[in-house]
Amino acid sequence: MTGMPPTISPPQPIKDPALLDRIHRLWDELAAFEASKNDDALLYLLRAVAEMIDAQNAYWMGTMRMFEVRTDPLRGWRPRALRYLRPLPNDTRFTAQRLRSINQGQVDESTVAQTRLTGTFRAHRLRDIVSPAWFESDFHQSYLARGIHDSLTVGVPINNMTEGYYGFLRMREGDSFTEAQRQTAYYALRGLTWFHRQVLLSHGLPTAKVPLTPTERKILALLLSDRSEKTIANDLGITPSTAHTYCRDVIRKLGVKGRNGLIALWLGKPATG
Repeated sequence: MTGMPPTISPPQPIKDPALLDRIHRLWDELAAFEASKNDDALLYLLRAVAEMIDAQNAYWMGTMRMFEVRTDPLRGWRPRALRYLRPLPNDTRFTAQRLRSINQGQVDESTVAQTRLTGTFRAHRLRDIVSPAWFESDFHQSYLARGIHDSLTVGVPINNMTEGYYGFLRMREGDSFTEAQRQTAYYALRGLTWFHRQVLLSHGLPTAKVPLTPTERKILALLLSDRSEKTIANDLGITPSTAHTYCRDVIRKLGVKGRNGLIALWLGKPATG
């Protein structure tokens, strides 16, 4: 395993007018989602791109650079949020085990390679970033045990401390992603910088030191609508005082002043706090 990032050639431009039209319509459809429906929009995007490239499953992962230590194989980058389009066998247990291994410095060649590519918008398949020996490793066997036979990942930098990953999974044996499919995934996600940022914000990244809890994420979605705190309390079946506490904590975590500051942050304006 070398210290240099793998070299991945940029995809060629898409020439199929029908495919381009489909991607552009997807961008318009995502823009039509209400701010409070970000989770629905994310699943819609994962499903749409998966269909374009014939992937049987997909996921989104938010990562942050938590620290900078030369000896850390991932240079301080750690997963902070994960969402699958469709559940995989033993998802919860597998994810928890994988996160423990990463935090203990037990990482495989593919994970290290992805970390070395941070800072650039990129799309790659497994075989683009790992050596032939990786396919004989225990890590590859863990992929196969979950029915994953190939993956295609699009890395999306938001700033020097936060990145999003969109992964697409091929669940059929002996059926790998093609270069044309890598090209399609790259282009479909390349024009959505505003959306990638909002997905991270909906999880409390990159402004909060720790990700928002599931309840806080529900509160955030409701704060981005026109609902009052009293209505939020009714929606969630909690007391008005509890709703107020949650709203206050979410706003503080995101480093803004009030709901107006939250809306400004969502629209890409500097956070104030």
